[in-house]
Amino acid sequence: MSAHIEKSDFTGLKVVYYSSDNVYPILPLLSEEFPHWTIDKIKNYVQLVIKKKREVAGMLVAQNESLYNVGLLIYTLQSVSSENLHKNSKEEFTFGLVVENIICSSPIMKEQVFLTIVEAAMDIAKRNNCEFLELPKFDENYKLIEKKYKNQIIKINSFRTAIDLV
Repeated sequence: MSAHIEKSDFTGLKVVYYSSDNVYPILPLLSEEFPHWTIDKIKNYVQLVIKKKREVAGMLVAQNESLYNVGLLIYTLQSVSSENLHKNSKEEFTFGLVVENIICSSPIMKEQVFLTIVEAAMDIAKRNNCEFLELPKFDENYKLIEKKYKNQIIKINSFRTAIDLV
């Protein structure tokens, strides 16, 4: 399926890069995120993401011990204005990992899946010298992340939140 990041935690979840052309193993997750998209549109989106170099974009899948896909994170690496992150940086732009989509199949495990898969994305961000990791709108699903990284959290606006990595 993919090259492993091999990020595991105490819950038995494992996070791997998803690089297969076969969308069917992740179709339930993508259909939840994009309920009005056709299968062809989902296939095209997956192709677009996985064909990019991992230093530009990628897809991570969280799997349980039975290798069932329980979570999905789609990311891009981008330069953004430093002032968007409320940084007093001399640099006009800063480089970071932006989480475009994050999905979980189980409402019961959502907080733990999000924490595990976001931490795998943080590893990618750090390997690529990113200064931040940007998340979609913070809500109750991010409680474990907020608790663990509370001193690093930057509220960008009402729709996006970042974790400072420097």
